[in-house]
Amino acid sequence: MHFTSAYDLAENIKKQTISATQLSQHYLNRIEQHNPQVHAYVEVFKASALAKASACDKALADGKILGPLHGVPVSIKESFKMQGTPSRLNYPLMKNYKADSTSILVQRLMDAGAIILGKTNVPTLLADIQTFGPLYPRCNNPYALDHTPGGSTGGGAAALAAGLSALELGSDIGGSIRNPSSFCGLFGLKPTENGLANDGHMPPLPRSISGRTIGVNLLNNTGPLARSAHDLELAYQVLYPPEWQSLRYLPIAREQKISGALKDYRFAYFDTLHGISAGADVCEGLEKMVGSLREQGTSVEKITIPKELSERVFKVWATLFGFMAGQNLNWVVRKLFYFQFLKSLNQSSLSVKSELKQGLALDYLHFSQAVAERDELITEINQLFSAYDAVLSPTAAGPAFAHNPKHNKIALDGGDSPYLDYCLPFVVFYNLSAHPVITLPTGLNKSGLPVGISLAGGHHCEATLLQIAKNLEAQGFAFVQPAGF
Repeated sequence: MHFTSAYDLAENIKKQTISATQLSQHYLNRIEQHNPQVHAYVEVFKASALAKASACDKALADGKILGPLHGVPVSIKESFKMQGTPSRLNYPLMKNYKADSTSILVQRLMDAGAIILGKTNVPTLLADIQTFGPLYPRCNNPYALDHTPGGSTGGGAAALAAGLSALELGSDIGGSIRNPSSFCGLFGLKPTENGLANDGHMPPLPRSISGRTIGVNLLNNTGPLARSAHDLELAYQVLYPPEWQSLRYLPIAREQKISGALKDYRFAYFDTLHGISAGADVCEGLEKMVGSLREQGTSVEKITIPKELSERVFKVWATLFGFMAGQNLNWVVRKLFYFQFLKSLNQSSLSVKSELKQGLALDYLHFSQAVAERDELITEINQLFSAYDAVLSPTAAGPAFAHNPKHNKIALDGGDSPYLDYCLPFVVFYNLSAHPVITLPTGLNKSGLPVGISLAGGHHCEATLLQIAKNLEAQGFAFVQPAGF
């Protein structure tokens, strides 16, 4: 039951084969049993979850269905505001913070009938590819507890993979939905850039004028993680209908290609970026997917991303990321933030130290120049991808890696990969370009670790990508539950 899809759980509740209260209690029992191993949750809302479940059961008895997620237990990343609950961001200066409002996205989940089981683990200020920090226990990967589930939506990915939740609401400024999805064998969607300073997600850290949250928001995205492509689609539809009052999530008249046959789509793929090649496990997963497509008569073409283009992408991303991360931090914390990653920056082949430093300096001129160059880069990338409906690529260079709190190099195919090179290039490329991307599983490697692949599409072509993901899942590219859970 705990690995049943969110869609099927909602249907079972509507058919009264199980009650919302029974289902929520089942998940709460599993959290009590398994969370001490994985540390996926940092807050569990047992009383409010059971109260909402009881309300769902009463409504159903009265002939009312609250929404498409009626009675479905879900989790939310700790960085989303939910009135009266902590959002500490694993950051000591936020340890006493409780939200005075609820994120529009969390509210939409609740309005759709979902039951919020709790909040999931994050790294400090969401600024790592692992999930650990001074306030919360280290989060572990259900497939191998001595490995990371990724970050920064690591707790949510671990909860889903361990069967402790049916859906997760996450966020992504540098792979924070996609890397955890890849490391935990899940489906994760980074939509076309949709983060807003006042959508109830932090950062930006709480700072207000006349009660309004302030801050600039670029590169950032909110989106769902799920164990199936159908559930990903369901969550996306619940989370992002237009909100006309505040001009959020407005519809775009973009033609979609919806077909149950993969041969009707045109694909490209690449496995190397900026001279950084994916490891053997990832290449095997990518080749498996490409081979499956070709067996069905699908057009698949290997392409190359020019190194001059990727170099500009990474430098602009680093500038903008620095600005986004630093905008509500004092200069001392910004310097500490920079020095935290100096070792990794020195090892990396990305050469973005000065750009990150420029961003963290909050210099308006460098920020404006980066925004302008970003627009140029998006145009160039769109031209490069214009002949294709979707582009396949690695998510990380390899599968989940052993816990690495000192950010040392990561073992890969008998050698070592710099920490940032292993985790960032293939994902931040799409944070900079703002394209929607779905990470989907290709199966487990010989060590039993999941390997995920990224599927990118045109701006605002989420419907097309979700259809392709459902088609690929039907070909066997699906979630495989971890042993012992």
